Amino acid sequence: MSHDPEHWLFRLSADEWLRAAAADLASGQSKVSSRRAAITYARRAAGMALNGLLVAFGRVTGDVVGATRRWGRSYIDHLRALAAESDPAAMHLPPSAPSACARLLEIPVVPPQGLVQLGAAPHVPAERSLELASMIIDAATAGVARFARTTQAEGDASDLAAK
Repeated sequence: MSHDPEHWLFRLSADEWLRAAAADLASGQSKVSSRRAAITYARRAAGMALNGLLVAFGRVTGDVVGATRRWGRSYIDHLRALAAESDPAAMHLPPSAPSACARLLEIPVVPPQGLVQLGAAPHVPAERSLELASMIIDAATAGVARFARTTQAEGDASDLAAK
């Protein structure tokens, strides 16, 4: 499927989703003193990067329906689905990607009431969420690049077959 400004997933290219993810990650890093904001930006950024990967998958495989349904529609749906993914390699993701998604989702946006962590820096949960989101974005970026190489290799093979 080509660019479709009306479609929730294909309104941006894979690279545009990755750039949006990087922008949200930067916004989260600028809000690290606000746990809720930083964790929300981290999760959104990771989800946007996964949108980029879904776009690349849909374009390479031609399976637009599969791309739109694979991990749900929202960024939280994406993270939950990938956390339970049994074959991340099918999406050109490393085996660590599901664990990173699960750990990102485990960080509470609001700290538990009445619990004081002694010796913990105040922004550790926010910082950890941004680190995990960065790992997911890096993995999605590498996956998009692998899908692009697959497309290029298939194009080269069909060029040779046509000669």
